[in-house]
Amino acid sequence: MRIEVIARTPAAPSAMTCRFEALEGTAPEDGGARKPRPVRFVAEGGRVGLRINAGAFKNLEPDEKRRVAGGAAVTHAAEAEAAHLIWELGRGVAVEHFRELLWGALLASYRFDAFKGKKRRAPRAPARLTIVAGADAAPLRKEARRIEAINEGVVLARDLVNTPANALAPLDLAARARKVAAAGGLRFSALSARELARAGYVGLTAVGRGSVNPPVMFVLRYRPRGARRSGPPLCLVGKGLTFDSGGVSIKPSDGMWEMKGDMSGCAAVIGAMHAIARLAPQVEVTGVCAAAENLPDGNAYRPGDVLRFRNGRTVEIRSTDAEGRLVLADALLFAQDRLTQRRIVEFSSLTGACMRALGPQYTGLMSRSAGLAEEVKAAARASGEPVWELPLHPEYRGQIDSPVADILNTGGKYAGAQAAAWFLHEFVHKGTEFVHLDIAGTFLAEKEHKYWSQAGATGAGVRLAVALVAR
Repeated sequence: MRIEVIARTPAAPSAMTCRFEALEGTAPEDGGARKPRPVRFVAEGGRVGLRINAGAFKNLEPDEKRRVAGGAAVTHAAEAEAAHLIWELGRGVAVEHFRELLWGALLASYRFDAFKGKKRRAPRAPARLTIVAGADAAPLRKEARRIEAINEGVVLARDLVNTPANALAPLDLAARARKVAAAGGLRFSALSARELARAGYVGLTAVGRGSVNPPVMFVLRYRPRGARRSGPPLCLVGKGLTFDSGGVSIKPSDGMWEMKGDMSGCAAVIGAMHAIARLAPQVEVTGVCAAAENLPDGNAYRPGDVLRFRNGRTVEIRSTDAEGRLVLADALLFAQDRLTQRRIVEFSSLTGACMRALGPQYTGLMSRSAGLAEEVKAAARASGEPVWELPLHPEYRGQIDSPVADILNTGGKYAGAQAAAWFLHEFVHKGTEFVHLDIAGTFLAEKEHKYWSQAGATGAGVRLAVALVAR
């Protein structure tokens, strides 16, 4: 969808126009009607128009109402097969209100139909969105360019997560990342399965052992031009299970298809690095991804096995379906030991416990680094990707004690998200700031609703990561 922000309404008789009401998102306004309708079609000057009342969307916070309003405009225009949509914003629209409207529109315009025949594809979003903003056109145009750059990363992440595993093995994921690096001027490097085994990265090696598709660790590095830096270096770490069957501890068949998206943390990192390259902030950013397939096989790792990691920790495997924390442990050690990273934010669809606790509205945040955690929370608020901090009570650490090794790779039946976070902290060196973000509940929209135009990947984490870098 091509976006332009201009001062005056263009002469476009075939376009669909749209005006927004109650952008403050607090009071339903519809000419005094008791039950205002969020969306109304009107006839004006011989063409169809839309009226969208942001205040009439119920049970939503104001910013979310604006995003839903922007998404509704694009969705209704697509259903009407409008190729050109004009937003008439009028004067005095706050940049922050415009930002959420546009995010709703862009998120709703997404389509993933690469594997569908042309006759079965969903209605396309308008090819062109013209935003008429009067005297406010210049600042809104600047904001639109910034949002479009970030949305490219969101679309990339959504495409990666939606792609089936037979078309996106670990090495394929690394190849996609390499292309992103080449296009954006990022540095790319990778460790092969043989190099990982020789270097003692036993978690990633063990998890990938049951698949014919070998594991890989890869790195994307952004270094700003010039000597000036606006903040300390930041490292983004992502879990990249391109398919997770559970391994020998195999998952139930219901819903297993969704596990093609268990690389959503890695997708968030790749998408964020693409956007960061486009925006060119004065902050050094490194992305580290650990990618593998977790499948049952005669060569697969087993419950009861004990792995000795590079930092000396021994881990007893109680479930091969708790594999994400094993590959992340290696990624964290690699980032700290090889890349000397000391500020790490990690993204992973790690636990069903977090998803059950927070649902699809919040990403779970767990950390023992108060300063970096507060920065992440501020970035979450700024990006519209809310997080909720879960407590790392010291007693939860006892859940991963093992009778035969230093720690278990699973905890008890309670506080499973926190037990997983405590496991990861066993691989965080003293002096390293670390925030764990569990996106298990937010990386996937299970149905079409709000501004999610179709079920599937949401691109969770990309907007938050970019906002964190921008702070």
